[in-house]
Amino acid sequence: MFTITEIAQATEGKLIHGEDRLSVSSVSIDSRQVAKGELFVAVKGDIFDGHDFIADVVARGVRVLVVHKPIKISDPKVSVIMVKNTTLALGDLARFHRLRFKIPVIALTGSAGKTTTKEMIAVVLSKKYRVLKNEGTQNNHIGVPLTLLKLKPTHQVVVLECGTNQPGDIPWLADVARPDVAVFTNIGESHLEKLKTPKGVLKEKWTLTNWMKKQGTVIINTDDAFLGPQAKTCKNVRVISYGMKNLCRIQAKNVRVEMGHHLVFSINGNQQGGSSTRETTFELNTCGINNMYNALAAYACGDLLAVPVKDMIVALKNFEFPKGRGQILKLGKGWLINDSYNANPVSMRSAIQTLKELESLGKKILVVADMLELGTKTKELHAQVGRVIAQSGIDVLITVGALSRHLAAQARAHNKNMKVFACADIDSAQKNLAKILANGDAVLVKGSRRMAMERVVEFLLKSPG
Repeated sequence: MFTITEIAQATEGKLIHGEDRLSVSSVSIDSRQVAKGELFVAVKGDIFDGHDFIADVVARGVRVLVVHKPIKISDPKVSVIMVKNTTLALGDLARFHRLRFKIPVIALTGSAGKTTTKEMIAVVLSKKYRVLKNEGTQNNHIGVPLTLLKLKPTHQVVVLECGTNQPGDIPWLADVARPDVAVFTNIGESHLEKLKTPKGVLKEKWTLTNWMKKQGTVIINTDDAFLGPQAKTCKNVRVISYGMKNLCRIQAKNVRVEMGHHLVFSINGNQQGGSSTRETTFELNTCGINNMYNALAAYACGDLLAVPVKDMIVALKNFEFPKGRGQILKLGKGWLINDSYNANPVSMRSAIQTLKELESLGKKILVVADMLELGTKTKELHAQVGRVIAQSGIDVLITVGALSRHLAAQARAHNKNMKVFACADIDSAQKNLAKILANGDAVLVKGSRRMAMERVVEFLLKSPG
């Protein structure tokens, strides 16, 4: 995969120990999993520092190391390359490797729905191509490089989710990935602690296009209040617009929910290379209208790369939503919407809409926890979501955490008929849920990652009935 000369060249590093004739088969940053023949990059994380495990790595048979701190090595068979920063070096290696391949790299970003959209795109493209994608949410300065370093000659397309919580993340990822296609889902109130405003979010996200070539393609949701105007500023790239409300190239029509939990819609768009317009009906195993936008982005990518429409129809109909991201599961005679993985105001509003549309025999119950990383507007944004809940037709609201009390207060103030329980912790929320839950109810569970709302999901799935 890499010779020592190539590693030093890619990272601007210097060989400080050992010989330069070795090569490595792959790259690892995990001292517990690294194997003989691999390159070990000693990345310093929030909790662990790879430099502390050099002895363990060498004992496992590793013979090539990339470090940014002085280390003690006596074995002459071990080669050590010194760099300024091992995390940046990991990205440098990934970029070097990515540029070896002349295949389409699709990178996507947005405030909500990134992982689901990434998975939909990958499923659609897999009907025709061998696809490499991030696993789970490996969408940061570690996950994206590690994904690219898995590129093999057998791959034909790469699909990368790119995330951020601070200025500078996306342009760095774009530099590493060098995307040919940039996909934008939506822009809203996410990671405001460091990005400050939705305009700040847009500014950061849009840097995904920084390293695109003139023949690159931007796929963009023009129904989004921030992305719609941004689409008009695109220069030197091709733009494929998608949406439902505004005029766009790939237009959704006749959107409806059938059988209580199936989203059905038609796409009105031109197939690549054709002049005629045709309408095709698609189906998703969800009632969340926001997922139609995710599917439109996937369709746009499939259309761009000439995946047959009949194959895209099958791929989306059979699409299984990632765990914790809008999964609709049977709960006795009722339903559980497992959207517990993360939350911000954008995704919260979408999830509430999904619960509203879901057909159920009994009550509609919303269990939500704090939305984090929202900066100075945290209280106000929770209050706004509370007012949305009050108008949603939901019967019971259970909140978890100190911040969600603002949400609960507004919901209670604007809907006197809604039962509201403001709980300090998950245990209290589960006790209230157990008292009111009946067979046939529909329950939505959502909250920011650190709130661990998957515990509520596990509790519900173990409940009798």
